Amino acid sequence: MSSAEKTEWTHEAVVRRLAGEMYRSALWAALGTVVAGAILWTVLAGVPGLVAALIGGAIACLSSAGTLLLMHRTAAMPLQVIMVAAFAGFLGKLILLFAVMLLLRQFPVLHTNALALTMAATILVATAMEVRASKRSRSQMVIPTPGNT
Repeated sequence: MSSAEKTEWTHEAVVRRLAGEMYRSALWAALGTVVAGAILWTVLAGVPGLVAALIGGAIACLSSAGTLLLMHRTAAMPLQVIMVAAFAGFLGKLILLFAVMLLLRQFPVLHTNALALTMAATILVATAMEVRASKRSRSQMVIPTPGNT
């Protein structure tokens, strides 16, 4: 009997596995987007563009990691609590990103477009890769057993 056959697939284990798969899928794509944004904005706007792109990319990567951390932290909770936590996390992330953009606009040394566009591109790429990993994951497959219907 292999270790995969010995694993008990509880709801918590499935959510944690899915979060891990989403993290692995999004990590390199998000970092690649940050690097591409940093190179592009360095060429277009110089050092202020580079710094702003790196800050925007870092904020986006932390935002994505926060979502996956939330999945890990709430995995053992009832499904209703997980859904409320996911919604609260989404709203919290939107509010935080909006507040960061408002605060960082006050620094004239940062290139606003570099910050905003790199952050948006990184969030979009990370989210797309997380969705792709979620769709490809076998962890969402439900196989009913006899007597549990």
